[in-house]
Amino acid sequence: MIKNIYPGKYRYKIFLILIALTLLLQPCSLFAEEVFVTAMVDKNDLTLDDYVLLRLSVKGTREEPQLPEVPEFRIQSRGSSSQVSIVNGQMSSTVEYNYLLYPKKTGSFTIGPFYLKGKGRRIESNTIRISVQKAVAADTASKDVFVVADVDNDRPYVYEQIIYTFKFCRAVKVANASLTETPSFDGFIKQELEKEKEYQKVINGRQFVVTEIKYALFPSKTGVLEITPSTLQCSLVVQKRRGSRSPFNGSIFDDSFFGFSETVPKILSTNPVTVRVQPLPVSGKPAGFKNLVGNFKLTSSLSASKVEKGESVTLTLNIFGPGNLKSNQNIEVSGLQNFKVYDDKPVFESRRIEGKAGGNLVIKKALVPLVEGKLQIPQISVSYFNPDSSRYEKAVTGPYFIRVQPAKDTEKLDLVEGVRNITSKQDVKILGKDILPIHTGLNALKDAKKNVLSAFGLLLFMAPIIFFLMSFMFKVKAGNREEGAVLARRKNAYKVFKKNIFLTSKMLKDDGPSFYQLAQKSLKDFMGDFFMVPGSALTAKEMHEMLISDGVPADTADSINRIMAFCDSGQFGSKGYTLKEKENILDLMKKSISLINKKLKK
Repeated sequence: MIKNIYPGKYRYKIFLILIALTLLLQPCSLFAEEVFVTAMVDKNDLTLDDYVLLRLSVKGTREEPQLPEVPEFRIQSRGSSSQVSIVNGQMSSTVEYNYLLYPKKTGSFTIGPFYLKGKGRRIESNTIRISVQKAVAADTASKDVFVVADVDNDRPYVYEQIIYTFKFCRAVKVANASLTETPSFDGFIKQELEKEKEYQKVINGRQFVVTEIKYALFPSKTGVLEITPSTLQCSLVVQKRRGSRSPFNGSIFDDSFFGFSETVPKILSTNPVTVRVQPLPVSGKPAGFKNLVGNFKLTSSLSASKVEKGESVTLTLNIFGPGNLKSNQNIEVSGLQNFKVYDDKPVFESRRIEGKAGGNLVIKKALVPLVEGKLQIPQISVSYFNPDSSRYEKAVTGPYFIRVQPAKDTEKLDLVEGVRNITSKQDVKILGKDILPIHTGLNALKDAKKNVLSAFGLLLFMAPIIFFLMSFMFKVKAGNREEGAVLARRKNAYKVFKKNIFLTSKMLKDDGPSFYQLAQKSLKDFMGDFFMVPGSALTAKEMHEMLISDGVPADTADSINRIMAFCDSGQFGSKGYTLKEKENILDLMKKSISLINKKLKK
């Protein structure tokens, strides 16, 4: 006989619990409705300075739709909202996902379908046709907000400095303003001219607040160069539209402080800037011209005019002015055959001169006289092209005379003698003799003939020679192996680079520093393998000098500088880069390394 496990006093409670569970589970079945997604926009026709509000309405699930590639638009999420309704006992849920679409070019485009994917099914939305036209031409000053970009000279000489200016002007309140696309300065060496500044300006009778950014640009090649547009995104602060019957119309409650305002997204783009770069004149170009373009002055000084033989005197050269001095930090001084020359590291101090980028370059040379008497440091000159006069000019300093007296310190005198003899490839000069006698003739070997002729003596005599030959052969063999390893490392440099850059491309969508670190490591490893130096220790300047000295074109070497600066900014700067910018720099790296590999292998 089976006993009843539920006593009578518990049966009623258990029955109530089962009813409650049934009611709680009932909504789950009500939600098992048909799932579908609908796409809607607020307008189908717009201009390049406008945007489209896209709304994706999803019923039957809270899954966010997948967005296909829409290269004609830049998409920004604007959040979501949801609602649940019960009609005739039937419950339904709807989630709306909102996006802003900013057009990148004109044309007629089809967007969609957008779709839900998962659990073995794919549910697609409808498609939408959108037409984008050019913005209506209008006086920019008549607009509430606008951006402009220009250069102060659109027909410069190669390496001549021009000023690029970006201005963001607004006569109304704006919020959340940021540059979403920065211009590409391909073919230019860019240098920040000044910090971002803000000021007020009256334009056609209207008061505008202007934010201004300036860069100094140095074109590194001739021809037609284009600076791509800058794109700025912001939100305009406008009053909310209310009915005319509102009791608060015209009152203090119209102020945005009390919440009766809203923000309207706005995207602004500048026009591309075209620069036609002229080559430097061939007529009058000095021999050994170093592509120095600007307007410069040269001064110099000498630490002493009278020294002893073996002492050093410091020659200081100072070149100053606006122009591309930062990338030309070498001044050659000829006519110093009677001196041993030691170059110090140049010191460059960047300055803004007459509204342009320039600076002061200090070069020091330690000169040790090798002979006595009155020595001359000849006139020193620096050739440069002056774009203001459109001709080649020279900055000149010197000459100097130094009186060299005999050295009082004999050790110093001996040192100078040794340096001078080595320099002039004279025979070794005996400056003194040791305390013990040294036999310098063949007669010193006469007493040792009998021992050398003996077998044991002959063996002892030949042993060093045999040992030397064996060591030499071993060294040659080891050198051949080492040379083979060197050649293998250089040969495989490009192959290793392609593997590394493939791994780097996997990190494009990573928001952290990983992409920039891998990209920079790939570049450094290639340069290190090809030039047989430790790649991790290379700087942008060292790589640039190595490439230029091996005949790589200047624009390609400059691209390496740009890539290094981009990676440093991405790792340590506060501004992040967009996916498109990272893709562009990765493509530039692939093309540059391919060109370098082909050039150096030849």
